[in-house]
Formats: sequence, C-alpha cells, structure tokens
Amino acid sequence: MIQQMNLFNTAPEKSGYRLDYMEIYNWGTFDKEIYRISPQGCNSLLTGANASGKSTLVDALLTLLVPLKRKRFYNQSSGAEKKGARTEESYVLGYYGTQQEEGGSGTTTMKLRNKENRSVLLASFCNASQKVITLFQVRYFSGQELKVVYGIAKTKLEIKTDFAKLDPRGEWRKKLEKHYNANSVKKVIDFCNGPSEYASQICLLFNMRSENALTLFNQIVGVKVLDDLDHFIRHHMLDEQSAETQYIELRNNFQNLMEAKNNIDKVKEQIKLLEPINETAKQLQHVDLEIHQLKQEKEMAACWFAARIVQLSKEKITLNEIEHRKQAEKICQLEQERQEETNKRSNLQLDIEQDEGSRQIKELANRIRQNIQERDKRREKFDDYNKLALDLNLPENLSKEEFEENQKKAETEYRRQQQVQEDLSEELRKEKNAAETTETLINECIKRVQELIKNKNNISGRVSEIRNEILRHTGATAEEIPFVGELIRVKENELEWEASIERILHHFALRLIVPDKYYQQVNEYVNSHNLNGRIVYQHYEGFTSLKEMERGETGENRLLQKIEFKAGNRYTDWIEYEVCHRYNYACVDNLAEFNTYPEKAVTREGLIKSVENKHEKDDRKEVRSRDNYVLGWDNRDKISYLRSEVHKLQQEQQDNLKKINAIKKRETDCKRQTQNWYKLLTEFVDYESIDWMSCAKAIQKDEEEKRKLETADNKTKALQEELEATDKKIKELNVSIAKANEQIGRLKLEQETLSTLLQKNQEFINRAGDKDTYMLEQQHPELLDIPLEQLEGKRTDFQSSINESLKNKNETKDSLKSKIRKLAYAVKRPAKELTEKYKDWLSDVNSLPDPEHTELIEEYQNFYNRLKEEDLMSYEKKFNQYLQETIYHKVNSYKIFFERWEGTICKAIDHLNLSLKGIVFNKDQGTYIQLTAIKRPDAEAKDFYNLLRQAIPNLHEVDATIDGRQHHFEAHIAPFMKKLENEPWRTRVSDVRSWFTYRAEEFYQATGKKYKTYESMGQLSGGEKAQLTYTILGSAIAYQFGFTSSGLESSFRFIAIDEAFKAQDEDKARYLLELCNQLHLQLLVVTPSDNIHIVENYISFVHYVERKGNTSVLYNMPILEYKDEYKKAVQP
Repeated sequence: MIQQMNLFNTAPEKSGYRLDYMEIYNWGTFDKEIYRISPQGCNSLLTGANASGKSTLVDALLTLLVPLKRKRFYNQSSGAEKKGARTEESYVLGYYGTQQEEGGSGTTTMKLRNKENRSVLLASFCNASQKVITLFQVRYFSGQELKVVYGIAKTKLEIKTDFAKLDPRGEWRKKLEKHYNANSVKKVIDFCNGPSEYASQICLLFNMRSENALTLFNQIVGVKVLDDLDHFIRHHMLDEQSAETQYIELRNNFQNLMEAKNNIDKVKEQIKLLEPINETAKQLQHVDLEIHQLKQEKEMAACWFAARIVQLSKEKITLNEIEHRKQAEKICQLEQERQEETNKRSNLQLDIEQDEGSRQIKELANRIRQNIQERDKRREKFDDYNKLALDLNLPENLSKEEFEENQKKAETEYRRQQQVQEDLSEELRKEKNAAETTETLINECIKRVQELIKNKNNISGRVSEIRNEILRHTGATAEEIPFVGELIRVKENELEWEASIERILHHFALRLIVPDKYYQQVNEYVNSHNLNGRIVYQHYEGFTSLKEMERGETGENRLLQKIEFKAGNRYTDWIEYEVCHRYNYACVDNLAEFNTYPEKAVTREGLIKSVENKHEKDDRKEVRSRDNYVLGWDNRDKISYLRSEVHKLQQEQQDNLKKINAIKKRETDCKRQTQNWYKLLTEFVDYESIDWMSCAKAIQKDEEEKRKLETADNKTKALQEELEATDKKIKELNVSIAKANEQIGRLKLEQETLSTLLQKNQEFINRAGDKDTYMLEQQHPELLDIPLEQLEGKRTDFQSSINESLKNKNETKDSLKSKIRKLAYAVKRPAKELTEKYKDWLSDVNSLPDPEHTELIEEYQNFYNRLKEEDLMSYEKKFNQYLQETIYHKVNSYKIFFERWEGTICKAIDHLNLSLKGIVFNKDQGTYIQLTAIKRPDAEAKDFYNLLRQAIPNLHEVDATIDGRQHHFEAHIAPFMKKLENEPWRTRVSDVRSWFTYRAEEFYQATGKKYKTYESMGQLSGGEKAQLTYTILGSAIAYQFGFTSSGLESSFRFIAIDEAFKAQDEDKARYLLELCNQLHLQLLVVTPSDNIHIVENYISFVHYVERKGNTSVLYNMPILEYKDEYKKAVQP
C-alpha cells in the first residue's frame, strides 16, 4: 500500500538542491563581463524594463538545465518560440538589432561579438548538507559550426578562476580535470559526450524520475494556464516506458524465426529455379549423346564414300584409256581427208582469181560488207538520238536542218538546267538546315521534359545539372539546397502577370540557397571544378525577421501580392523578405499609372522601370516563351506546354521532310535532264554520225551491180559453186576433227579429275585408317546402286543430311545451353526483389560456376539435389524448433509488458493523488484535487491489443493438428509483426498512456465527497484555469522532481517562472507563491517592476537588469535594500 506523502513537513533549508548562484559570460547582450545572480538557495526576483535582458538570463538557465534543443523554448514570455527568433548562435554572437544596408533595401543583423569569442554558462546548486552540483557549458565556433562542451562538477566553480583561459586547442579542459580530479578518489569534474549524456547525469544527480522532469522545468518557465489537461497529464506527469525496446527485443526473436522461415522460403524458391535447370540439363545430356552418334555416323560415311569412289574411279580410268586410243586413230584419218580437200580448194581459188568478172564481184562484196557495218553503227546511234529527243520533247527522225536547230536549243537548255540545279541545291540545303534545327529543338525539349520529370521543378538545362552535381558531391538533398524559383509561384488568379513577374524574378529564381551546413563543401566543389556553365548561390546563415514591422509596400497591385511561397520551408521567410525589399514592383494597368512611380513598376506587357531611371523591355522569343519560365514547385503545366511544343515541332519536321523529298525528286529530274542535254551536245556533234540512210542506199546500189555481174558470166558461176562445195566439205571435216579432239580433251580432263579424285580419297582413307562400314551398308543398301558420277553428289547430300541433323541437334543444344544460362543467371544473379528479400542468396550461390560455363552445369544439379534432400528439411526442423521454444514466450512477455505499464500508470495516478490531497485547492470550500484515469483506448489501440491477444496461442488447440503451430504463426503472429513494422502506427498504439482519458475531480476535505469534475480547461474561467494549472503543476513537480515524505536532500527544489503574473489577478498569483512555499520550492520570479508588490513578501533577493546602449547590465541586492532604494526613487 502506498504511504501518504507529506510534502510540507520539511524545513526549506533541508529540502534538496537549490540554486546557490549562476554566472554568465558573453551571453546575449551581456557582453565581455562576468554577470552573476546569487539567490543563495532563497526565493528571488529578476526584474527590469521590457527588452532589458531578463529573458536572456532565464534562457541561460534553460540552456543549462534543458540541454536538448527540441525540448526547450527560448524567450517564452514573448510567445516567439516557434519563430526561432533566438538561438544559441544568436546568444553567443550577441545579436541586438538590425540596420538598413547602405544604398540598398536590405537589412543587416547587428551583433556584439564575432565567431572568435567564447561563451560560458555556469549554475551551482547546493543542499543542506553542503553538497554541491555545478553545471557548466562552454560554447565556441569551429569554422561555421557552433560547438558545445557540457560538464558537471561536484564542487563550486567560477568563470573568473576556472574558465579564464579558454584556448582553441582545449588545454583548459585538461588543466581543469588535473586541478580537481588529480588528488581525488572519485571524479570531481565530468565532461559529458553530448547533451543526451549531460541530461541523463542531471536526472541521476538530482534524483529526478526521468528526463520528463527537465521538460517540465521548461514548461514551468513559461507557464500561464494549461490548454489541454489530458495531454499534460499524459505527457508530463506520467513516464514513458521503453515500448520500443520491448518491440525490438520481440522483433529480434521474431527475426530469428523469420530467418528460419525465410531460409525455408529461400530454399523453396531456389529449388523452384533450379528444377528446370536440372530437367534441361538432362535433356542436354541426351542431345549430347545423339550428337556423338551422328558424328560417328558422319565419320563412317566419309570413309565408305571415299572407298567406293576409289574403287569406281579405278574402273572408270581403265575404260577412258581404251576410248582415248580409239579417238586418236579417228583424228588421223580425218586430217588426211581434210588435207586432200584443202589442196583442191587452192586450185579452184587460183582459177577464179585469174578470171576478170570474179575480181569485180570480189571488190563489190568487200565494199558491201564495209557499208553494212557503217550502216548498222549509224542506225544504232540514230536510235539513241531518237530516245533522247523523245525524253527532251524534241522532234524525231529529223532532217539535217532540224538536227542543227536542236543542237542550238540543247546548248541553251543545258545552261538553264545547270542554274535550276544550283537553285534546287540551295533550296535543299536550306530545308535540311531547317530540319536539323527542328530536330535540335525537339531533342532539347525532350531533354528538358525528362529533366523536369526527374527534378519536379521548372528549372532545367545546365544550371539544373550543376545543382545535381553539387548535391552528389555534398550528399545534400534538393530540399536542403533548393533553387529560389522552386519556392515561389504566381497565384492562380494572377496568371495574366506571369510573364512580367517571370522577367523580374528570373535571375533571382535561378539562385541556389546553400545552408551553413554545406557552405564549405559547395565552395570547394565550385572552386575546384570547371562547371561548363554559370551558377549563382546564396550562403544562408539562418534568418530572423520581424515580418510585420519590416514589410515593404503591401498594396494590392504589388508583385508580392501576386505570388505565393511554398509553405513549411525553412527558407520561405528569407525569400519573402528578399522579394519584399528588392523585387516588390508595382504592377500597373496602364502607362499613366506607370508614370506615377519613380521606380520599380511593371506593365502587363513587360515594360519594366527599375532603379535610377532604368527602363527595359525584352521581347526576345526565348524570353517570352513559357518553356523558359522558372517559377513554381509544380512543373506539370510546363511539361504539358513543352510536350505540345514537341508535337508542333514534330509536325514542322514532317513538313520539312515532305519538302526535302519533293526537292530531291525535282533535283533528280533536273540532273537527268541536264545529263541528257549534255549528252545531246557531246555525243552527237554532226548529222553524218546518225545518217544511216545514205549507207543503206550505197549498199543497195552495189548489190544490184554485183547481181548483174554474177548473171552475165556462167564459167565464173560454176567455179564459185565448186569452191563453195569444197569449203562445205572442209568445214564438215573440221567439225568432225574438232569433235574428236574435244572428246580426247574431255577424256584427258576426266582422267585428270579421276586421278585427283582417286588420290584425294585414297589419302583420306590413309589418314582415317580402316573403318568398319558394314553397318552403314546394311542401313543404306541403296548406296551400292549409285554410279560414280552421282556418288560425289550423293556423298555431299548424305553428309549434308547428317550435317543438317547435327546442326539441328547443335541448335537444340545451343538452345538448351541458352535456356540453362538464362535459368542459371536467374539463380546466380536473381531479380532485385529476391536479393532484397533473401540477403544471403548471393553468398549461397557464390561458389556456383559462371552461367556461361554450361559444361559445369552438373554443379547446379548437385546444388539442387543438396537443397532438396538436405537443406530444406534442416531449415524446416529449425523453424519448428524456434516456433515451439521461443516466439510464444516472447509474444506473451510483450503482452505482460503492456499490462504492467497499465498498472504503473494506475500507481502513478495514486502517487500524484497522495500529493494532491495535501494541497488545499479551494480554502473557502475546503477542497482538494484528485486525478482519475479512465481506460478508453481508441480503435487503433483496441485493434493492437486484440492482435496481441490473438497472437498468444492456445497450445492445446494449436497442437491438435500437425501444422497447427505454423498455421497459428501465419494467421496471427506474422500479421501482427507485419502490422508493428508501421512505425507511426506502432508509436501511437504502444503508448499505454494514450489508452486512458485523464480528468481532475474536486473533493471536500471534510467528507471526501465529490464537489466538481474537470474534464477540460475550456469549461473554466481564467482564474479557475490558473488555479487548477498551478495545482496540477505542483503535483507534477513533486512527482517528477522526486519529492518524498522525508524530504531527501538529493531532490531538486528550484523552478523559475517568467512573466508568471501577466494577465492574472493577485489572488491567483499569491496562490502560486503559497503553493511553492508549501512544496519548499526555491522560486526565481521574473516579472516587470509594476508587479513587484505581489511577490515582495516571498523573496529574499532582487536581481535588476538594465539596458545600457546595446548591452545589458545586472545589479543584485537584498529585498530590504531594494525596497529602500525604491522608496527613495518614488519620493518627490
């Protein structure tokens, strides 16, 4: 049973660690001096005028006690925490305002210090036993990065004595450790490795329940009223437990099981892929056997055909020798006859030559033969001329005068056609250039579309490529180093101004924004590489701007009102500021209005008036074209526009091609015409070359005269007839002799061929050796009937048949090999989804030979047999073992964790209620507050718990069947673990605190009867909200800060409240002070001087902050001294 915790029976001086003093150096506007507040464990007041530096001191405390940036907010009293107006960097550098840039519209942040300076924060806490814990932090810049040293000492430290010499090499750390740790058994000073370790050490030393205590301290500093009671109780009063650790442990065990299951699936997948390899390999072995048999048959046939050819060739050679002798004898007889006839012919010729009539006839015959040759030559040329004349539309079969007229026309037309040909060549060149230009434009548009699809913005070309190169070099993302243009676009209802706005912002839009994190890397890359282009980038060091105070012109016609900025981007404020101060042109409807502005005005038509009376209008096509627009983070319109441009250009390209083809056709026709005119001029020089009719007439005349001579002389005719008969006989004998010689020549040739054939086949037989060809003759008896002259062809056909079979079998073999290679590659180099699913797949198959080496496919078969006969059974056995021995216990442990967390929440509420019972909430009614936790999980949490419950098996049921356990795993455990992989869902449902709804209830102290229930803050008045807030915070402080009934001296008893009484009545303010007094909390109250009368009876010291010029100063005094000074100041 939980004992009643009495938080109010401890003397203040005995109640835990309290702030003794805090020192700061070079922090905010506190410059170059060490400033110190010393409340000495007592309540104190921090006061001063607005903007004097009070919040700067409070933020120093926050920095020391809440080291994780994401858990603290600076300057809480102004509500500016979400704007990032103050940062550690701004405090270290001492930002104090902004100043207008000379000659420009921008501003420069003013600062007291540069990056060579160092900053030190230090706070010392002490308890009643004089135990001391001093927290300290040292900040300095290394390059552009702010570095922080975190440390904790168990003794008092001072900046003046312990941090006087902060050297760049860190020797001060070694000296500090040597001074305090050298002669001590336990370390007096510890340096922490980062803010997380530092926070953990604070919680441990101050006996806090968890790091939620530090978050609560941050919340208390700026407390006004709680907006959401349920949320505050859940996240600030109840501890978060390591559900994720439990999940990871469950997941690790599940992964062992899944690894076994994965191995089973992997082996089955491997067997599935290897099975067709095994079957195909068997087919390949069978085909190899058939190929071997065909090769043996081929060798046997080669030997049989060679032997058969040798046998038949010898027989044929013998027969040819007999025939050769017969033909030689015949030739001798025929030559003797021919000699006799030749002698007779000589005598006849002599008789004819001695006759005058015969001589004239012979001369006429010679002249006729010559004229016939000339006639045929001219007739052929005459026909060629007519063909050309027909093609050139000239008259055919023309006279000499017409021929000469055609020649003159040919000379004129030839020159004209040459000019036409030159004109067509020039026209073709222009059209080809136009086609090439169009092709270039199409390629450029397609390239830009591809870039736009890839980059998701409107900026393409070399500048986009340079940005991508920078991203690859730095490892940054496009969101981290964006183009300005990616974060600006013209509003939908202002698109009529888009062209003008694009011209104004074009160069600014192409500027890259480089954050401090990547600045050095970008400089190094740009400086050391030839960019082959131009890039402009802006070094972004963070930006703070009081937007409402610094906005420029804001009229409806201003450019700033016609554009919008990408929401949620870290650079948006800076870009908006730049546009506002540099590019916020007036967008005017007419020149009359345009003339009223001295500078920075623009018309819809694009006339721009900038500064110093400079006017500009750029209507170049490339500027006006939408494909050069660069603003916007959505490029679908630009892609659509470019695609339409590609379509138009492709249509132009088609038109170009049609024109080019038409010109080429005309050019071909022109060339043909030119060649024809040239041929007419050069090949037909005079009319005589085609005048065949004159030759024909001469032939006719000579033939008439020859006939007359032959008719008049009978003796001559008889001699001529006998000569012709003798010539005929000689001709017949020549033919017979030629045939006989031809036959002998054929026989010689055939003998040579047979000898060569015989020798070649005999040599083959000698090389091949004796082969048993009996089986071949038995299988193919028809071979014995083939004559020699067909045997070579049949051998070729037979071998071709075998070769065709071999080819088919080899093709089948190659096909099977190709199939095996493809199948083997699927095993050796599987699809990406397989290697991602089965991480060790590649190591499994690493020893298998390269798929190209199909001769080693047997190793794949051996691997297949091992997987099927050994590995699969081994993995299935291991899976069942994990399933039985491990996973059920772990799932049950996971369920028990959440059940215990539920119990912890209930106990925590009970603890908090014991604290709350000791706090008088309403003095008039005599009431106190109690918290209740009602279990109301949402649908997702219910789904989670049902899945978890179903994952716990009923062993009696699952063991009733052979595969019951595996079925339960697949039906319940695997889906549950798959669902848990969704981290956002897992985070939501595994926070047991969110399974409950929390509310506050008010009870009478006297009777314990319920008086009121507070389910939300919205139903309360301002005063009630404040009082309930303070009460809940009091119990939260007691719970998280580790207060106990004995008031252990290790508990943390200090809080600070900034602007605590702002907009609160004095009664509620005093309630807060009394509550802190009851809890024995040391309080640092931060409030302006006009509220001091509320707290003056509760404090011992006053810390007064005053602004002098650009710096702040701090004065410390006891409250009595402060009251005296205040009276003197207000007395007349």
